Amino acid sequence: MADKLPINFKKHDIPENFEWEVHNLQAYAELKAKVARGEKSLNDLKEFEHKFREKEDQREWRWRRENLIKELEVSAAKKYREFKENPKEFMKKMADMGRGINMWWWKKPKRAAGQGKMIQNPVTGSWHSEYKPNKSMRLRAWLDAANNGKVMPHMNPKGKSLDRKPTEEELGKSEEFKKQRRNRVWDWVLNETNNFGRGWTDPKWGRLYKGRPGRGGKPAKVGKYTIK
Repeated sequence: MADKLPINFKKHDIPENFEWEVHNLQAYAELKAKVARGEKSLNDLKEFEHKFREKEDQREWRWRRENLIKELEVSAAKKYREFKENPKEFMKKMADMGRGINMWWWKKPKRAAGQGKMIQNPVTGSWHSEYKPNKSMRLRAWLDAANNGKVMPHMNPKGKSLDRKPTEEELGKSEEFKKQRRNRVWDWVLNETNNFGRGWTDPKWGRLYKGRPGRGGKPAKVGKYTIK
């Protein structure tokens, strides 16, 4: 993992107080609960932490990644401050070094999906959308409108009240749609598994069952009797 680090990244020794990450978190939490109740000792906890902790290269990579992110944030804030103090001088300096400049430092992006306006961070120069909730009715007013069928017109074009029981026709349509969805799921499963490994070609003798499994054996036919 260390070979994936940037070439120009300054390598430092990892401090001793940088904690190790422990894997197997569920068992780790259960063991700590047992130690708190007195069912396990601290030695058991230390052995578990040493056994399931991350490897040395994972710890080194995690420490370098966190410090690299911090260094990049500090460097970006420093460059943006120089740009704000003297834009022409900073742009000339970057041009002499053959480096580009973040266009969003001086160009305002288009408004995002939210309703609020775009605000620029004074430290880093990044943009974010101001939180502004969409206008909506109060809960009681929405319930009253739902009782009169005046909400969700795209799903309720006839304007029927939502506070009612479904009709027999609607229940029948619902069952038909459920049946169609179940059949589509089973068709997909059979195709993906190649009929559960049996294929689709009938053998030389008899017929291959191509239906869904789990239905049990076929029911016995009703016998025919002659009444004398």
